[in-house]
Amino acid sequence: MQAGRLTLLRSVAAAVAALVIPAVAGCTGAPEPPDAQSPTAAVTATATAPPVPAYAAALEKYSEDMRAGGATAVVIEVKSRVGGWSSAEGVRSLDTNEPVQLTDQTHAGDITMTMVAVSVMKLVEERKIQLDDPVQKHLPDFESIIKPPGPITIGSLLSHRSGMPDYRVSLAEVGNRRSTHEERISYAAAMPWTGGSGSLFSFSTTNYSVLALLLEKLRGQSLSAVIRADNVDPLGLHDTLVAGDEPGPRQMIRGYTKTASGELEDNALAPIHSGSPDSGVISTVPELNTYFAALQKGALLTAQSVAEMHHPKFQTYGLGVVRHYDACSNNDYYGHVGVVRGYAALALISADGSRQIAMAVARAPKSDPFGLGEWDSYEMEEAAVAALNQAC
Repeated sequence: MQAGRLTLLRSVAAAVAALVIPAVAGCTGAPEPPDAQSPTAAVTATATAPPVPAYAAALEKYSEDMRAGGATAVVIEVKSRVGGWSSAEGVRSLDTNEPVQLTDQTHAGDITMTMVAVSVMKLVEERKIQLDDPVQKHLPDFESIIKPPGPITIGSLLSHRSGMPDYRVSLAEVGNRRSTHEERISYAAAMPWTGGSGSLFSFSTTNYSVLALLLEKLRGQSLSAVIRADNVDPLGLHDTLVAGDEPGPRQMIRGYTKTASGELEDNALAPIHSGSPDSGVISTVPELNTYFAALQKGALLTAQSVAEMHHPKFQTYGLGVVRHYDACSNNDYYGHVGVVRGYAALALISADGSRQIAMAVARAPKSDPFGLGEWDSYEMEEAAVAALNQAC
């Protein structure tokens, strides 16, 4: 079974890398804030409704297709200079059948890694660490948990170029339970490395468990507290938190999978996400847009740090962010996609900050022991990039 799981990991990593269209332009510094945008308007049939932007048709089709395929909720918000648009289709819960709302909370999945990366870059700005530092310099116990082939730099952890195996391959054995950062790393200890620092891109969530240990040691706080201090509180985000924090989510979209016997399983408060540095963040579609707009314009990090996160030497995956080609400007969109059991989420913003989109889907219930769902992310990214390219 281990060989099969390793094959899955490699195919998922290849799929993730293939999804992102390589950049053809250099990095840009933190842009000025976009011009005043039109109020985001849900599509209505009233005579006084603002004109529907051209890009909305593609997103309406995506939402319809997802719902026809069994997705229980699809939430989208676009902000652009040609007009804003939003849509919330489906239900918050199959138990209550309450209509889903734009501001309902959802699992952000791997978007969590962007927030972890921002917290790491703050340590760099404070000169507490350097990206070229071996993580062993700051975490001497690292090698007692997993046996690396040599020094593993902080930068290679951020960019998934450490060669470290992905603990998610063992999720079927680990089960749906809360794990410590050390435990997540130990799950990968028996798997082979693909290389050491400077390896080719190989997506591995274990990298971010190591970074979580680093943050907690140097900050003297839990990862949840670090993320809140560095990413959430400065922007006044009221509905963004790490799973397991108190108070919990206010109005949570329920994402379902199916058990082996075919019964529905609600993943809204799944223990596996509690305190997780790769899937722990819960947020809303509007707050994800707010977050990436702030990051892009330099409200969370210096322009130099933002440029480092985008640097073309990292190709399709930078430091906690992915990039997609922007046909409007011959530049790039930056953001992240996150797919976990029952959920998919995405946030992208143009380099100049003038166009952005955030999306959340409660995926069609199916048996999904790994929660990777690469096809869900592929369709979501295609729809998002196509819409942004129509919003020039």
